[in-house]
Amino acid sequence: MLQDQERWNQLQEAWARYKEAVGAGGNPQALYQEMVWPHLLELWRHAPPVSPERMVFRASLHTLGTSPEATALAILGTGAQEVYVLHTEESRRFLERLRQDTGVMIYPIEIGKSDVTAIYREVRKLLERYPEEPVALDVTSGTKAMSAGLAAAGFFFRRFFPKVKVVYVDNEDYDVALRRPRAGSEKLIVLPDPHEVGGEVDWLFASELYGKEDFAGAASYFNRLVGGTGNQAYTLYQNLAEMYRAWRALDFKEAARKAESLLEALRKNVWLQHPLNRHFQRLEGQASLLKGARDLLATGDLGNRRGVLGVAATLLHQSGRLTDRDQTTLAALYAYRALELLLQERLRRYGRLAEAPELSPEEREALQGELGRILPGEEVPRVREKLGLLEVLAFLRVLGDPLLASGNVRDLQGLAGVLKARNQALLVHGLQVPSARQVEQVAGLARKLLQDLQREVGLQPDLEAIPLPR
Repeated sequence: MLQDQERWNQLQEAWARYKEAVGAGGNPQALYQEMVWPHLLELWRHAPPVSPERMVFRASLHTLGTSPEATALAILGTGAQEVYVLHTEESRRFLERLRQDTGVMIYPIEIGKSDVTAIYREVRKLLERYPEEPVALDVTSGTKAMSAGLAAAGFFFRRFFPKVKVVYVDNEDYDVALRRPRAGSEKLIVLPDPHEVGGEVDWLFASELYGKEDFAGAASYFNRLVGGTGNQAYTLYQNLAEMYRAWRALDFKEAARKAESLLEALRKNVWLQHPLNRHFQRLEGQASLLKGARDLLATGDLGNRRGVLGVAATLLHQSGRLTDRDQTTLAALYAYRALELLLQERLRRYGRLAEAPELSPEEREALQGELGRILPGEEVPRVREKLGLLEVLAFLRVLGDPLLASGNVRDLQGLAGVLKARNQALLVHGLQVPSARQVEQVAGLARKLLQDLQREVGLQPDLEAIPLPR
């Protein structure tokens, strides 16, 4: 420590003599190299000033311009075991001087002065070589494109290599007359990660994933924001994303729990000004829908029409999303289940259940006749003790259901073929993959039934994720 103070004192004395010599008409650059630079190098070799604290790096990558002094100080400040220098054809001539000033082995990498792509490539190669060890990226020197490219690469790759740091040499006192920093005021700055300081980048990542309905990914970033910034307001966004994640996964119990927890938090005085409160009424409506769906799954009570509405609307919503992504096999299963549930709910209105319809002889005969019209050319259908989807549809027509009885038999004949093919689907018992047209036939009837149920219940379900306010 005492020796470091002596080196500092010697540097200040050298700086004072240097200023006098320049004032007397001496060459500023030549005198600096002769009188000041050796003392500054000596100080940085033994006790480089680093903010916020000195770190040990496995490797360092530097941009080199036509003023190599700052690069030399950065090399000494990082103290890396391996040193790589990005240089241009113009700055290549300073490599040997860097070796002499720092006394370390340097691995040069020549690139174009605006070749940002090459910088990204070299950074990635270096980080993949040392994925678990600290690596410093020095942006002090070089062209603006080189420095900007290296900084951008560093902050981007930090998402995957958390031990990489962006550094640069700054100064606290600049001598305007001499047009250079006062010797001894320089320090190596280890830049804080923007992701960890203000959370702006994490917010952008979370927003992007949320917009793509990757709610699990968004929730993870919101959780990082809480830990990185200490701002508990992000827990409400995390809760919101987790609610939609559970909802899309048909985990209505968990989705309802998250919705209730979110509403409870938004009612508290501390969060009355939270941006999510702008959407409180929408959230209340979605929470109510989720509770109904949760209760339906818990009790199996088809008289819970709000619950049937919530589950069926969700299934159709998901079916449409899957169809848009050309995932027709999954889309068909969602659409088929929605139609089945909606038909069972309509049958329940007549006091009947598909599992135990309790058909009278007259009803059984009428149902056979209706099935015969829907399935022409086949043997007389046998009515089972438990009604399948097509049988429920036909029986509702027998019962005079106002929505289904008026339907064209020819349309039902086309639908019947699609419904019968369900058991041959790849994800059920067969090897067939349904087409988008077949999915639409099932979903089309389900939507018609859903709209009628919405009128009966007096509820338009809100299934879209609310936008992220800020």
